Amino acid sequence: MIDVRILDDASPTEEEHFFAAFELIIANDDGAEAERHLREGRAIYITDPRYPGRAVREHPDGRRELMRFDMACGQLVVERSI
Repeated sequence: MIDVRILDDASPTEEEHFFAAFELIIANDDGAEAERHLREGRAIYITDPRYPGRAVREHPDGRRELMRFDMACGQLVVERSI
């Protein structure tokens, strides 16, 4: 696991190393951590190419909600159930 807090004081070289490691982790993700979160009763947030620019919140019971970032409140908000 990598700690994003290091970016607060990272040099350009350290930042480059961080993002290289981050991209490697993402490229090798097998979905096990997301499955664990769902099994433990927590929702996950994913992308879906059918909804560019949006996030999808998937609940442990299978419900899915399309989310958007609301600039006024600075949070993800539910746009609609999908």
